[in-house]
Amino acid sequence: MWGSTVLLPLLASGAAALPLPDHVDIPDGFSTTICPTEAAARTMLADYYRVKPAPNNHITDTERYFAGLKATGCAQDSPRTGTIIIKTVVARVELTLADGKESYIVYRGVMGSAATPVIGIVDEGNNNGFARTELASWKESHAIDGWLDARGMDQEIAIFYRCETPELARSVVASMKVMTKAQWQPYRAKLKQVAAAKGCRPARDRYYVAALLDQTYNDCGNECGIDLIAIEATERSGLKVGLVYDASEM
Repeated sequence: MWGSTVLLPLLASGAAALPLPDHVDIPDGFSTTICPTEAAARTMLADYYRVKPAPNNHITDTERYFAGLKATGCAQDSPRTGTIIIKTVVARVELTLADGKESYIVYRGVMGSAATPVIGIVDEGNNNGFARTELASWKESHAIDGWLDARGMDQEIAIFYRCETPELARSVVASMKVMTKAQWQPYRAKLKQVAAAKGCRPARDRYYVAALLDQTYNDCGNECGIDLIAIEATERSGLKVGLVYDASEM
């Protein structure tokens, strides 16, 4: 996550604040370094965000980072009470790692419902990319760049159906909610029957996930679970369809 020996700082002076990041919120689940003063934050970023020298320059020099916390009085997520809203960016540094560059900023903002003033440092790019909704979090865990790919799947094992409409996919999942403790074979047989009755067929292509519509879980025994999801999706042609998909990792 943190930088290199190459620093390209941009500093704001006076009223000329630097551009804000794409996302000005730092969600409660995303880590940030909080500092007692702007001077401490600038020192922390300039002197203590590094990676080890090559060939280990793809990993963080955590020893230096934690030494910086001790030296400056900054802390990881402490004190932290809720989402932080960035109001101004007072410094931005680009750090070069073995596999690319990352941008870190020193910010002034407000924290939590009380709007407590706060000064800190955050990884700008990763904060911009952090999943802020249930859908974004689900796609991060289950899809590749938002796409589910049925090509090459063993349809005797996988549960992945394409329905003509999202409503039909939702109807299939709703029908399966009566089965929550069924063994694999009876559950699969019932699902095939319900899907066929709704005109849903095994998926064969790539689909972009647009919305999660409904969900039901079946505990089918030891290390066996089926997390059945109804999904609104878009085919590569642009056609809107429904999917019935097992999102379990068992």
